[in-house]
Amino acid sequence: ARRATLRAEAQRARREVEALEARLRAAGAPVPDVPVSQTPALRLPNGRDTLLAPVEGPPSARFGKGSTGWQWRAPGQAVVAPLEAEVIHAGPLDGWGQVVILDAGPGWRVVLSGLAALDIGTGDRVQTGQRLGAGHDSLPVVLELRREELAVDPSPWLD
Repeated sequence: ARRATLRAEAQRARREVEALEARLRAAGAPVPDVPVSQTPALRLPNGRDTLLAPVEGPPSARFGKGSTGWQWRAPGQAVVAPLEAEVIHAGPLDGWGQVVILDAGPGWRVVLSGLAALDIGTGDRVQTGQRLGAGHDSLPVVLELRREELAVDPSPWLD
């Protein structure tokens, strides 16, 4: 379903580009030819082009092969906000430990699960790098990036 959604979005974007090029040609304006290597990096809403890893160290798992996000083993470690955002949920979810959901802009959410304790609450505004809580002893800390409720590989923003 994710692949079908992404393919449909890519096809829609191609059609929009073709329509814009046709409008430019009809108006007598030049149509720039920009090589792919010169296109700007992927950006999240509000011009964000990076996310801060929520814990120090390399992840124990990355997106794909059954993982819908990046995972870290971080018992007792500080878990920090990967971006400046509003907290739209902070609390327990059965089987996930304490969970923080951040509003990353229209249609985008960052979900952090596997926390043992929280230092923030729903409705708070957090800054990039601000402590959210501590990692759980028996659960991995998981960062999921979601667009319209579909998991998106966060690698372009975390690498």
